[in-house]
Amino acid sequence: MPLSYEAGGFMSSKNRMEYLFKDDTQRDIVMIFPGGGYERTSHREAYPVAQVLMDRGFHTAIFWYRETKLIYPEIKDEGLHMIEEVKKDHRVGRIILLGFSAGGHYALLLSIFGSQLIYKTVLAYPVVSSNPLIRHEGSIKNLLGTLDSPYLASVSLEQAIHDGVKPMFIMHTQDDATVPVENSLRLIESLQKHAIHYECHIYPEGRHGLS
Repeated sequence: MPLSYEAGGFMSSKNRMEYLFKDDTQRDIVMIFPGGGYERTSHREAYPVAQVLMDRGFHTAIFWYRETKLIYPEIKDEGLHMIEEVKKDHRVGRIILLGFSAGGHYALLLSIFGSQLIYKTVLAYPVVSSNPLIRHEGSIKNLLGTLDSPYLASVSLEQAIHDGVKPMFIMHTQDDATVPVENSLRLIESLQKHAIHYECHIYPEGRHGLS
């Protein structure tokens, strides 16, 4: 399936970006962040998604970000580096981030701290908050290494939204039993406070990981 494959780690990391270019012309590219609880990256939220997007005229790139399990803040630095590398390719127009579950948290993190680098962000049933009442504990623990981390509040991303954040599309299901829908609802509240353009679809039912 890949029309082009390139690997690029950060420092001694084995994490890599897999590029799937539709052709050699300049197009908008969707960077895909599969879910997996910050433990792994799900293939089910990678290649099938990339194929649909390519059929619709986008270049795509899949970020395999758990080959080396960096923790915060190193994972943030690596992600920003990867986006900067993507922008250097002559085939790349605007950059759109697409994240699922924990990959949604990562995409959101980079959309906040690298807002000047991207065009828009799409989040599917995202992990957003480190608040004990609504967090997905496994994802937050894997991201930080421990729930006692001094960075716990820093990765509660509904608290990190700023006026420069780019427009977002968010989807979730009301009965998500893995990542509570309150994660998306808290994010929406923050986006509204900062007058960030967004569209959100909350479906009445559907298991976590719909892809």
